[in-house]
Amino acid sequence: MHQEAPTEPSSKHYTDEIDLKDIIRPLWRAKFMIILFGLLFAGVVLVYQIGGFTLDKSDKALMQIHFNFKGANQGKYPNDSLFSPQELLSNPVLSEVYQNLDNPKFSYNEFRAAITLSPNISGAKELEDLINSLVAKDKGLSVTEFNSNIEQYTATLLSHSKTNITLTMDLALVGGNISSATRILTTLPQVWAQQALQDRGVLSVHMRPISTIKGQHSAENEMLVSINLLSDSHEILKGYTQQLLNNKDSSSIIDPATGHSVPDLQHLINMEGKYKIAILKELIIKAGLGVEDQAWYQGFREARLGKLNREKDSLERMVQVYDDAIIQFNQHQAQLNQSVGSNSNASGTQIYSPQYSDELINSLLQLGSKMADPEFRKALLQKKIELSSNLQLVITEIEFYRSESDQGVESAVDIAKIATLLDQSNENLLQMSESLKRITQIANQRYLDNNGQLYDVLGTITQKSSSNLTNKLLLKLILAFIMGCIVATLSIFARRVLGGKHAD
Repeated sequence: MHQEAPTEPSSKHYTDEIDLKDIIRPLWRAKFMIILFGLLFAGVVLVYQIGGFTLDKSDKALMQIHFNFKGANQGKYPNDSLFSPQELLSNPVLSEVYQNLDNPKFSYNEFRAAITLSPNISGAKELEDLINSLVAKDKGLSVTEFNSNIEQYTATLLSHSKTNITLTMDLALVGGNISSATRILTTLPQVWAQQALQDRGVLSVHMRPISTIKGQHSAENEMLVSINLLSDSHEILKGYTQQLLNNKDSSSIIDPATGHSVPDLQHLINMEGKYKIAILKELIIKAGLGVEDQAWYQGFREARLGKLNREKDSLERMVQVYDDAIIQFNQHQAQLNQSVGSNSNASGTQIYSPQYSDELINSLLQLGSKMADPEFRKALLQKKIELSSNLQLVITEIEFYRSESDQGVESAVDIAKIATLLDQSNENLLQMSESLKRITQIANQRYLDNNGQLYDVLGTITQKSSSNLTNKLLLKLILAFIMGCIVATLSIFARRVLGGKHAD
């Protein structure tokens, strides 16, 4: 039987298996080159991060302030004047703080540039509450509901930004002295509050004192000028007294120096105007007492009449505008009642007006609801009554200046006596002004005792350091080192592959 000879094994053996030693061995041989590449990449990132070996480092002092007075979240003071946190960095505040510094080594412009203000907004809680309320709803939100919720959230953040701020000061201005920075930062809100209370009168019971009443009558030795200035001062004090009476927290305050209450002062001011100033004005203007230049006297009367006539025309136009508005509102109310009656008879009828935009329709609906609001119409009517009252006062004043003067009275009246009475009235008004000023200070002090000093300092002043070597620098260096090692590894394998091809 014939048997075939066994086949000899091939001299070459092919396999698909990869030997890890062939991969690790060249990497281990080139480990120093891989590390060198990693360090090189990390060094490039480090040089770029520090800006060419220049370290930009700054230290800042931070102070958080909360405005606690009524209306701060709406951007208003208690007296309805506008409020903004930026007032702390206004020129009057900064200049006064700078002037009170002891031998500062920096200029005012450097001082102003070193202090900044930013809103201290912590909106995460409000946003979380808003999202939770939206998720809690069982049905989907319409576009209108979504926009309404976003507007509510935005209003909340805006309100928070007006009542909570952060004052920041660069410590390089004071050579890194945190104590000096603390004194400056704490002085800023104090000066602002003092100016707001004393100079601008931001509280609802503020009265700007009239410190120039005394000596007004001596201007150019003209009694005609004196009596008009005296009359204007009397009207101002009368208005301030009425403001104090309208405020229930200040109407019962008694002036400690004179023992007069606000009602007492109102009575004294009314008596001074009714029985002294009014009579003196009648004598001086109607009879021309103390007038040396007759042409100037006549010119004054004509100028006064011209001003009063202009005021009369303006008030008449305003009264007519309010009359027309009230008539239109009444007509709208009658039409609205008729439409309601017709809609009740034709139930299920829906009016569709595609030619009008939704914004226009909403505006018309808001206007219609306002026109139908009894309180709004009542406010219009009250404003018309006030304008009509002012119009009657102007008309009465016009008649007073138009009446012919009686020059014969001058000979029967002692001009020196008139001058003495002017002095007495000036002195009386000045005393009443001082009493009102003291009462106002007591009222403001009561307000501050109940509400603080318009602001609160939250916590203590903190120091914050920052530089271009940020907290993420280590992570960047690690990533750069890894990237350099990867590039070195790829280059090693690329050389082996290219070297093997050349060997074949």
